[in-house]
Amino acid sequence: MPNIKEQPEYLNALPDEISGDKTILLDKITTTSIEIKPDSKITIIAFITEGWAAPQELTFNFTGENSILNFIVLNIGTKNDTFPFTTTSIHHAPRNNAYYHISSVLFDQSSIDYLGNLVIKKPAQQTDCYLSHKTLILSPKAKVNTKPCLEIEADDVKAGHAATVGNIDEEALFYLKSRGLNEHQSKKLIVQGFLEKDLKEIKSSELKTAIIKNITHLLQN
Repeated sequence: MPNIKEQPEYLNALPDEISGDKTILLDKITTTSIEIKPDSKITIIAFITEGWAAPQELTFNFTGENSILNFIVLNIGTKNDTFPFTTTSIHHAPRNNAYYHISSVLFDQSSIDYLGNLVIKKPAQQTDCYLSHKTLILSPKAKVNTKPCLEIEADDVKAGHAATVGNIDEEALFYLKSRGLNEHQSKKLIVQGFLEKDLKEIKSSELKTAIIKNITHLLQN
């Protein structure tokens, strides 16, 4: 299994400023305030398999124009893992796009507590931002709390949010079992597909493959 920390895109923590065309890989979320520089195209993937206790907050400040941020969280919770965190996207300038996609799979007694803030200041016209949190619950004792918050002062913007919480799709499970897979194999494929949907934003095939191999390995246990 590839070591996530050995991938060239891996960073232990985010810097105070990000610019250019970059892909960044994280394995945790820590409280940080980041300035997204003008004309940047940033993809951040947080592949998280270990929880933490204290709430963490990531703040992205868009101070220039024409930047795009794709922020993707893939988290797998087991045992008593907790994932309390907030993302805040503050748009000070026009023509910036920010898309937050959080996908959580919760086993055992794990839980996630997520707050997503989208703040669009009055000068930030023609902003396009979206927040999505999807959770797959695989234990009756697992818990999820998700809250989107939109503060919009500008009038020429696109902003939206969505949150879904569900269990394994029984029809999909039945179909896979009818194709000769056992229940464990079928559930593993469904969970894997759920987590891999947002990987299309990753340009590097090597990084994408490394993440998929890690997901596969974790779901085998």
